[in-house]
Amino acid sequence: MRLLTPYWSPQRTTSTDLFNEMEKLFENFASPAATAQTERVFSPAYEITEGENHYLVNADLPGVKKEDIKIEMNENVLTISGERKRENKTASFKRSFSVPNTVDFEKIEANHENGVLSIYIPKAAAAKARTIEIQSKNGGFLDKLNTPSH
Repeated sequence: MRLLTPYWSPQRTTSTDLFNEMEKLFENFASPAATAQTERVFSPAYEITEGENHYLVNADLPGVKKEDIKIEMNENVLTISGERKRENKTASFKRSFSVPNTVDFEKIEANHENGVLSIYIPKAAAAKARTIEIQSKNGGFLDKLNTPSH
């Protein structure tokens, strides 16, 4: 699954003048700073899913080698960073995610295959949902609340 992010720039105005917008676009594209740059930012797509017993983080990292990826867990923050090297250009990336306290940090696993990084984050036993039995009128907490204590 690919996520698309709209282009936004703090210098971008809400002008409806199409010609001015196009001129700005070509100025930014043709600027020497942009063409001479050897390190670029790479923005991979991420997908996070939750299962009954785990969370799964998938990152699309085409062209990124396993040894160029770094995964860190610091307190409750999972950070994925690295770089993609092509010819004489390097594109770096870094993304952090807040992780709930209810995961088993010691059992986190990562796998990199066919340009996809998968990080398996298991939930701790206490975090798993449990079914609560609905009691009938007799013998439940209501009897305890309605019984006068002497």
